[in-house]
Amino acid sequence: MKKVLLYAFILLTFILMNGCKKEEIFLTPEEITANTFLIKRDGSLHVAIVEDFDKSYYNLSELNEFVAKEVNAYNDKVGSKEITIEKLELKKGKVVMILGYTKMAHYSAFNSMPAAYFGTDTQDVALELPSQYVDAKKNTAVDKDTAMKSKKNKVLVLYEPYEIIVEGDIKFYSENATLLDKNKIRSMDENMTVVIYRP
Repeated sequence: MKKVLLYAFILLTFILMNGCKKEEIFLTPEEITANTFLIKRDGSLHVAIVEDFDKSYYNLSELNEFVAKEVNAYNDKVGSKEITIEKLELKKGKVVMILGYTKMAHYSAFNSMPAAYFGTDTQDVALELPSQYVDAKKNTAVDKDTAMKSKKNKVLVLYEPYEIIVEGDIKFYSENATLLDKNKIRSMDENMTVVIYRP
């Protein structure tokens, strides 16, 4: 009897542990149809860029060499491997390039674009954040204090049109974005887009 109970306990523990395991997301060229920004639970990023590549004089090898040169120069400058080329492939007349970044600061510096990632304690954040957000669950407007209330959440700020994917659940977002799924949102333009999510 004790053995049966022990086996049942071990089985239940195994099921619960696997059930609670958080899903890890990866970007692949086959699935990418638009510029995509994936932020992972540890704060690292995978960013996919999709561009037309349908001219006879375009050369994938030359593009690969150029990107590698730029990435290596940046890594040499900062003294460590902070950016990686994950994929660079040709798909149906378009080139899909996926770069990995260890953190947001390197994405911002390499691309010369403002971007930020921080906790919901925004007291020391030098950004003028929107005063209103959309509650992702209720589809209703809430004020900044409500959106930033939970200390378990993270805040992502971008100024580029992307399909943004988070490893977690989107809780609130700025009014200029469109919610696509519980962990996916589209930023529409180069104005500030804010995504508040639970990793």
